[in-house]
Amino acid sequence: MASKAVPSETQRSKLQRKERVILDAARAIFVDHGFDGARMQEIARRAGIGEGTIYSYYESKAELMLAVLQRFWDSLTLEAEGVMASAQATDFFGRLEALAHYHLNTVIVNVDFINLTFALRRNNSEVSVSRDHLRHYVAVFDRLFLRGQDRGELRADAVLWRARDIFYGSLEYSARSIEMTMEAGRSTREQTPVVEDLVALFRAHYGALPKDEAIDGPTAASLSAQIERLTEKVDTLSKRLD
Repeated sequence: MASKAVPSETQRSKLQRKERVILDAARAIFVDHGFDGARMQEIARRAGIGEGTIYSYYESKAELMLAVLQRFWDSLTLEAEGVMASAQATDFFGRLEALAHYHLNTVIVNVDFINLTFALRRNNSEVSVSRDHLRHYVAVFDRLFLRGQDRGELRADAVLWRARDIFYGSLEYSARSIEMTMEAGRSTREQTPVVEDLVALFRAHYGALPKDEAIDGPTAASLSAQIERLTEKVDTLSKRLD
């Protein structure tokens, strides 16, 4: 009996595969040389294709850079949503811990590319990633936080945007501190304690209080001081990125 022929790769899948190769090569070259220093010829060489092939997909280097940025942030959004979908914990703080671990590690692993992203935004580049892509990513936290409020796990008066800034700002600040200690001869800082401290801070400051427990007191004052110190760190990081 003759064996059944295995269908060949479709034209669509071939094009998609080649596009992924181009985007992977472009990201590597952009990170190594920056947007201005990157050359399409070098990207083509790294991808193992002719330079003209790239132009059949993207009309310009700017369009290619934008595609790389969009794919990066879209993939992060999908991965973060996957983390939330697969998290074993059902409570807010358990799921927050999972998301924090993901974001902290992601920033550390992709620090060079994220630095390039911020540099493009600082320079008001035409290829800066759109705010929509960033909103889609941080919306993963937003949905988690609002769900926690709806379920009565978090204070109803907690302000979402402030909580979001504390979450992402503190993790990105810590990620850069951890990344800098990865140099030879320096003790590497661990990621887990950073996440544990952040979750503990959220639990203490944003966790729903019993109805008969006063909000203003020594504990609340202490937590407010911690929030202020953390906010100062976030502000310092923002100034460095601006």
